[in-house]
Amino acid sequence: MTPRWRWLAGSVALLAVLASCVSGEESHRPPSVRADPVPRSEATRSTPPRVHLDDGAHGAVSAGDHLMVTARPSRGGTSLPLATRNPLGQRLVFQIVGTTKDERDHLWLQLLTPERPNGSTGWTRRAGLQIVHLHHRVEIDLSKFELRHFRDDKLIDRFNVGIGQDQFPTPKGSFYIWARVPQPSPTGPYGIYALGISGFSPVLSDWPGGGRAAIHGTAVATDPGTKVSHGCIRVFNDDMQMLARLPMGTPVIIHR
Repeated sequence: MTPRWRWLAGSVALLAVLASCVSGEESHRPPSVRADPVPRSEATRSTPPRVHLDDGAHGAVSAGDHLMVTARPSRGGTSLPLATRNPLGQRLVFQIVGTTKDERDHLWLQLLTPERPNGSTGWTRRAGLQIVHLHHRVEIDLSKFELRHFRDDKLIDRFNVGIGQDQFPTPKGSFYIWARVPQPSPTGPYGIYALGISGFSPVLSDWPGGGRAAIHGTAVATDPGTKVSHGCIRVFNDDMQMLARLPMGTPVIIHR
């Protein structure tokens, strides 16, 4: 049965895409697709050839309401539906992390899915999808409290940021922008703008959106350079104005 997605409006929708400081119910999401161990009978089969896109990061966009993904690049496996819009109705751009061809020479894409656990992937057929080049990239160094914004590998901006407290650490890994949410007040809890990402808090799951992390503004000038949040990245409002222009699907790499 296709899982139901909670489509929220107004401030409720905003809470659903951010790991905020207010408790709430976890939104319903399709189960993650994770690759099972390869059976011994299949271990000796030849590996399908990898197919390389041109240089740089790429994303996949579907015009449909759901995208069917499988644990392996094959029509024979179990497929699950992946929503192609977030609860705000914004079209998702899934980051492509791998490509291959099957025995029928069909091209498959391995997508980084915005599901728990962080780093989950699923395979889908290339047919019918739009492939886009992802020119921007965000890298966050937690040890330096630093966010760097690149365009085509050229450093554009560098900002000091606030990160998660020790008991509420910011998730580490490769993610991408999953939601773009302008804010009604620059002095609110998310500053002037919030960018929900595809990753989740490693310790919080019963918060709005299931503990989804975000990069968002703050009016508190002392937040950058400190461990202050429940896992989100806090950027001073003046700097967040630049990041607010980043498109959906922009890769976000968080490391220490």
